[in-house]
Amino acid sequence: MIPFFPHDVIRPGQDQLIQDLETTFAAQKILIAHAPTGLGKTASALAVALQYAQEKKKRVFFLTNRHTQHQIAINTLKLLRKKTGQSVSCADLIGKRWMCSHDVAGLYGNEFNEFCKAIVEKGECEFYNRVRTVNKGLQVEAKAVVKELEQAGPLHNEELLLLGAEKKMCGYELALAAAKTAQVIIGDYYYLFNPHVQNTLFSKLDIQLEDSILIIDEGHNLPGRITEMLSSNLTSFMLQNGLTEAKKYGYPGLVSWLQQLARILQHFAVFSTREIQKERLVTKEEFVSKINKVVDYDQCISELTFAADEIRKKQPRSYLSGIASFLTAWSGEDQGFARILSERPGKYEPMLTLSYSCLDPGLITAPLLKRIHAGVIMSGTLKPTFMYKDLLGIESGIEKEYGSPFPPENKVSIIIPETSTKYNLRSESMYQQIAQKCSELSSLIPGNLAFFFPSYQLRDAISHFLSTPKKKFWEKPEMSKEDKEQFLQDFRAEKELGGVLLGVAGANFAEGIDLPGDLLNGVVVVGLPLSRPDLKTNQLIAYYDTKFSRGWDYGYVYPAMNKCFQSAGRCIRSETDKGAVIFLDERFTWQNYFVCFPKEGLRVSKEYARLLKEFFGNNES
Repeated sequence: MIPFFPHDVIRPGQDQLIQDLETTFAAQKILIAHAPTGLGKTASALAVALQYAQEKKKRVFFLTNRHTQHQIAINTLKLLRKKTGQSVSCADLIGKRWMCSHDVAGLYGNEFNEFCKAIVEKGECEFYNRVRTVNKGLQVEAKAVVKELEQAGPLHNEELLLLGAEKKMCGYELALAAAKTAQVIIGDYYYLFNPHVQNTLFSKLDIQLEDSILIIDEGHNLPGRITEMLSSNLTSFMLQNGLTEAKKYGYPGLVSWLQQLARILQHFAVFSTREIQKERLVTKEEFVSKINKVVDYDQCISELTFAADEIRKKQPRSYLSGIASFLTAWSGEDQGFARILSERPGKYEPMLTLSYSCLDPGLITAPLLKRIHAGVIMSGTLKPTFMYKDLLGIESGIEKEYGSPFPPENKVSIIIPETSTKYNLRSESMYQQIAQKCSELSSLIPGNLAFFFPSYQLRDAISHFLSTPKKKFWEKPEMSKEDKEQFLQDFRAEKELGGVLLGVAGANFAEGIDLPGDLLNGVVVVGLPLSRPDLKTNQLIAYYDTKFSRGWDYGYVYPAMNKCFQSAGRCIRSETDKGAVIFLDERFTWQNYFVCFPKEGLRVSKEYARLLKEFFGNNES
């Protein structure tokens, strides 16, 4: 048993994962691990990483994109400390905005960063001032609080924020002070993969990438988060609000420029009435040259930035800052990016969006992952591992796939090849057929079950015909943390009579939620959640085809299948859970999709009623 392992028993399959982690770290490489739920990924990775880091005098970074995973990591470290007696110092960092004691609702990204920077530099942040001196050292009282944090052991960010609120101190600065000596730093992806944030953090903590052991949890989300971080948009809505600001605060020169910018977007927005999707490619040069005819491009950015700084002295948010940020980003590289103008219906009028969209996460991840000492990228849906190795640009990677540790007899997996959400087959008649299947499945699967559709539009069109005595729970596109918690609480409470969750693959409830035991007895994946065949998708496929000769797979097929498996993974969360997973679309039997499925226990059958009755009848008995 390794010294930092927090449990009494190593599970079957977990022993192999631990061995592979030890081998990978010793070889100073990166393990790309497809490891299903229940294998004990977090405990294994932290135990091996801590032992190795202690021996080699390294620091451990545990990065995840979900706040719930922070809690799992903290709980693991607390358990480790209790069981082994090993004292492990830890700092839990979430986004600075989420740790801020000011009212910053509505401020996002650069807007919050600029607001924070401005009030700190002016000495107007009372919370910061109670932690840091003028020379940015720790105040005497803050040193005592940090000492208290170290002695308390691993604390979740919410526990730290409560302590910060009690002391009227900046939670982020307290966490940063604790991170200075912490053996484990838990944080979001961008703490490492956003170049500016990483440079600032590592400089403050006096850490080198080469001395870091990296654990990336839920790694299937990493490519998307990186490309989203490197992308930027300019919308007609932003320009309208920017104009309002410029008029309100007396910048007549900017009013004229912003009006010209709006006209330039309109100039490019010439679409045929026959086009279903109104979008077109725009080159960097043609957009810049249009602006340069009105005003010098760099001067425009400079003036917008200056005005935004002045406006933020009077209000927290400035749209002019977002416009300036976009124009700065637009000057970037062409390789690995798509530049697209699109028109979408708006509440009162169509909205134009000019996008500078990143296609290649490897632009950021490849050089960074080359520098770290060693690491592991892990997820229950990291298939195929070679795709993630390619997309992230991992040169010294070791790929491993692990089987599920759960008893196979506890799950029935069925592909029902009788309906389809394929675009050219969509009709009211098909929606009725799919809804009839869903209604039947609702009666065959006792208790709670969840349906995951490719989109909200398809969900609504099909569910209109869904007939079930069970209570329906409709997921909404925009849900706050509190909304989600209340939604799940109400759904759980319905388990005796049975509830039906009507969700969307890749949305709020298709990932990161646990409904153990009899809280969820079945999941039905309705149709394939393929990306819209729009310009960006086509650009992505073409780019991956040129770079990897796998454009269709990497840009279209595999991402859709991973969404299906993420949705399906909500059903069986422990070795005692029992349930049914249904894939409802004939395309799941097509070779290019079928090859993605784990084959253990999978059946393709139209006799699903008999199979489900047998399964749930046996489980009841």
